[in-house]
Amino acid sequence: MAATGGCKGKSICSKHVTMLTAVIMSFGVISCCLGHGEGDRDDRLRAEGKGCIESERRALLAIRSDMFDSDERFSSWIGEDCCSWRGVACDNATSHVIKLDLHYLDTYNFYTYGLDDEDNMCFMLEGMGASKVNPALRDLRHLKYLDLSMNNFSDAPVPHMIASLVHLEYLNLSNAMFGGLIPPQLGNLSNLHFLDLGGCGFTALRADDLDWLSRIPSLKYIDMSFVNLSKATNWLHQVNSIPSLEVLHLRWASLSYIPSPLPLFNMTSIVKLDISHYLNFYPAILRWFSHASSLAYLDLFNCGGIDIESLQMALGALSNLKALDLQHNFIKGDIFGIVMNVSRSLKHLDLSWNSLSGDIEQVLWSLGPLEYLALDDNELHGYIPDMVENFTNSLRYLSLSSNHIAGEIPQTVGNLINLEYLDLSYNNIIGGIPVNFGNLSNLKSLRLSGNNISEQIPETIGNLQNMQSLDLFDNFITGQIPETFNRLYNLQNLDVSSNHLTRLVPGTLSKLCNLTLIFLSYNNIGGELSDLIDDLSDCNGERDLYLFVNDNSLSGIVPSSMGQLSTLQVLDLSSNLLEGNITEEHFSKLTDLTQLDISYNSLNVILPNDWLPPFNAYSIIMSSCHLGTKFPAWIQTQTYLEDLSLSGVGLSGNLPTWFPDILKGRGIRIDLSNNSLDGPIPLSFANTSNLAILSLSHNNINGSFPSFFCNLNSLQVLDLSNNNLSGKIPKCYKSFPTSLQSLHLNHNNLSGRFPSFLKHCEQLVTLDLGENNLFDEIPTWVGENLLSLRVLSLKSNLFYGPIPVHIANLTSLQVLDLSSNNLSGSIPSSLGNCRAMVEIQHDATSLLHLVDGGYYGESIVITVKGFDNQYTRILSLVTSIDLSNNNLSGEIPRELTNLHGLRFLNLSKNHLRGTIPEKIGSMEQLESLDLSVNNLTGDIPSSLSSLTFLSHLNLSHNNLSGRIPTAGSIPTSNQLSTLNDPSIYVGNKDLCGKPLPVCPGDVAYRSLPPAAIEEEGEYSDGEFEGVLEITSIVMGFVVGFWSCFGIMIMKQSLRVALFRLTDKTGDWVFVQLAVSFARLKSKSRRTT
Repeated sequence: MAATGGCKGKSICSKHVTMLTAVIMSFGVISCCLGHGEGDRDDRLRAEGKGCIESERRALLAIRSDMFDSDERFSSWIGEDCCSWRGVACDNATSHVIKLDLHYLDTYNFYTYGLDDEDNMCFMLEGMGASKVNPALRDLRHLKYLDLSMNNFSDAPVPHMIASLVHLEYLNLSNAMFGGLIPPQLGNLSNLHFLDLGGCGFTALRADDLDWLSRIPSLKYIDMSFVNLSKATNWLHQVNSIPSLEVLHLRWASLSYIPSPLPLFNMTSIVKLDISHYLNFYPAILRWFSHASSLAYLDLFNCGGIDIESLQMALGALSNLKALDLQHNFIKGDIFGIVMNVSRSLKHLDLSWNSLSGDIEQVLWSLGPLEYLALDDNELHGYIPDMVENFTNSLRYLSLSSNHIAGEIPQTVGNLINLEYLDLSYNNIIGGIPVNFGNLSNLKSLRLSGNNISEQIPETIGNLQNMQSLDLFDNFITGQIPETFNRLYNLQNLDVSSNHLTRLVPGTLSKLCNLTLIFLSYNNIGGELSDLIDDLSDCNGERDLYLFVNDNSLSGIVPSSMGQLSTLQVLDLSSNLLEGNITEEHFSKLTDLTQLDISYNSLNVILPNDWLPPFNAYSIIMSSCHLGTKFPAWIQTQTYLEDLSLSGVGLSGNLPTWFPDILKGRGIRIDLSNNSLDGPIPLSFANTSNLAILSLSHNNINGSFPSFFCNLNSLQVLDLSNNNLSGKIPKCYKSFPTSLQSLHLNHNNLSGRFPSFLKHCEQLVTLDLGENNLFDEIPTWVGENLLSLRVLSLKSNLFYGPIPVHIANLTSLQVLDLSSNNLSGSIPSSLGNCRAMVEIQHDATSLLHLVDGGYYGESIVITVKGFDNQYTRILSLVTSIDLSNNNLSGEIPRELTNLHGLRFLNLSKNHLRGTIPEKIGSMEQLESLDLSVNNLTGDIPSSLSSLTFLSHLNLSHNNLSGRIPTAGSIPTSNQLSTLNDPSIYVGNKDLCGKPLPVCPGDVAYRSLPPAAIEEEGEYSDGEFEGVLEITSIVMGFVVGFWSCFGIMIMKQSLRVALFRLTDKTGDWVFVQLAVSFARLKSKSRRTT
């Protein structure tokens, strides 16, 4: 290079050029590293001048030979100049390869589609072809930048030869499926600025100590997320020894407990710290990090051990903090103490999934101009205020879901013009959706589900053309879905289910070609289904489609054009008013269909025997449709089948032997109930090891109970009730269905003893063995082993002996039916301790929570008020005890009155004696009480009149005596007066009072014939009792008045007033009595 005028000599100029070149190259490398760290994955630095060094070109080709390549990422690796190859960069002066970037590019599409869950990423990487690190890598001795991330090295150890690349400044081995011990030789890389060994999910990488980090003093960036550091007890001391460290990620690193005292704080350059999921965290560490005055980003997600006092102190010291994540820590206390101590520079605050309390209005007014605020799943209350000005231009993300926020959404929320995500779901919000929500032009996601929002959806919602997800599920929204929805071109997910919507105008959902998930279920939407199908046909083939319109009022036929929706994945038309025929034309192009539900309509499914469905679905539900008597042969083609429901479709004959053979999926659910199937259960069911639910109830199946059920270890629900099964239930000596949660064998002809294998089924929730011929004592282990039982029905068998005392251990028991057996002894007083009957049940969800996370519609028949009632949807709210028609003796335990949540109690047809418990009125939820046909004596407790829900009572055929109560413990209550059927008291000769004959001493009432009592316009029995009540009140007043006479007689003025008032009161009482008795006497004469 020629010397310029500014050079005094050739050597000096040369030094200047060398220094300048070094500076430029250093800036190039640094900017390259920073760019890569920020996600710029398309960097293709090329060397200028001569081509690369041949030995290094050969090394690169050797490395390529061991790398998986499905996206042709090595397509540019041709020719002599390796410096021009993608992912390779050379030194401009020496032509040595200084950068090698072999990260797998396609993996970044994983983030593009928003699937940033580590488990999903691991699953994808494991499915990728395997790669190996070729030994030729050591020949690239001048490398400063090496990236092998996002590959699958199949748990191979990190190659030691990397430690020989001593010029490395940037090393990224993240998410590459390396395993084993991190080689401590990496400490030789003394020039390293950037080190990323982070894994995807829980990788096999581990480090037993981190001493080697101290030999890399220039480190600025460390990521060991998901690396197992449980044995590296010195982790904090080692990272603290690197004062240049700016970024530290140790998420899910199984960090060990650090005993006190903690070292002197030395991480003076730290800017970003992520030790989320540090389960050994404790407050002293938080106070230690409060010395990090330069800290801008702090992530303590799911650390636990954080107390609010230490947090407030630390936040007060971290004055430069811009992002704070404290979600999932279950911090308790007033949130105001946190928001008042956060930095005024804070832009990102996540306090979700804690137990923080406070007034939301006070919180929002106290915060600065945030961009991201998440306070969901706390205990916040109050009203959303008119949004403060400093949120107007900054806030992009706001989540306040799952709190106790009430009131209406203020109109000023519509002023948050930059808002992209708004979640107010699962609160107590009322009113309508503000009209000016239409101003939120940047909004992409709106969630208002689980509130009390009413009124109609404003048409201005159609202005939100960036909207991708709209969730209004579970509210009280009325009217129609606005036609302006057809302008939401970017909408992908729509959920307006569980509202009171009545109409979907044709054309509303047309042209929404990005709309994938459509939930319109559980409304009252009417009109023709064909209009909706026509709308969806406008974008046919352009998007996957999941359509849920079940539980509405859609009518008409199912149009055959539905069969043209070639990308339809899920179709649920159940519980509508659809009619007509379903033919193969309806499915002609549904090649992607995975779930089909057309149940509970008036549909005739007419498909030929040799029909070959174009789909291979895993869920087919056609219950209550008319399918014909033959089992559909086309089911054989559904090799992925997991859920089949053909209940009540008209099937008859034997179950085909081939049917169980096709059930190869996971968590299989089969419902063939309510048909006319007969014959034995096919032995081929023994091969369905993944069978989770089998319901064959209400058929004509006969034969014995198959022993192979003992081997079905995945079985959770078995319902064989209402069939003709006979013989003994197998004992299952060696294998047990330990996953069993529900067993229904009632209404068969089964005999033998109580099935002993059930003692191993500790997850059992429902057990119904009623209406068989089982002959045994009820085992004591029922109350010791089956602690999850909520329903136990053994009615109408031949069980004998006492009721086990330990049955009270079943704290979840809600339904106990032991009626119509030969049980003897007394009723255990311990029944009064059944907690689920002591408490009032409010949870209306399913009794059964299955292994796969779903629910099962449990059902049972309970005899209530003399009738058999089937409870399904509200079964979880039912509480009942039925011990009727046995040989029980002794007294009714007083402890039963502790069951304040019990709704139905039947102890009739036994030999019970003694009195009705005086505190029976405390069983405030009681709706039905039957104590008939016993030997009960004494009075009917007056508290019985206080049972305001009592609608059925039977005390007949006992030895009760005295007056039937007319008022309860609450003076205005008289529930017994509404139960005026005399038969409920018949057979108790010493009982009297309405509705039975009057009691002795009630002369005036007794002398009157019934017709006179009920004659319109005159006094009835109730009116006469009213007169007597008034008289008693007046006389009581007089007695009370005279008790004060001694005090008043000393003062003449009071004495005069007293005598005047007494005279007037006496005159009024005399007149009222005279008039009343005169009317009654006149009425009596007319009737004689």
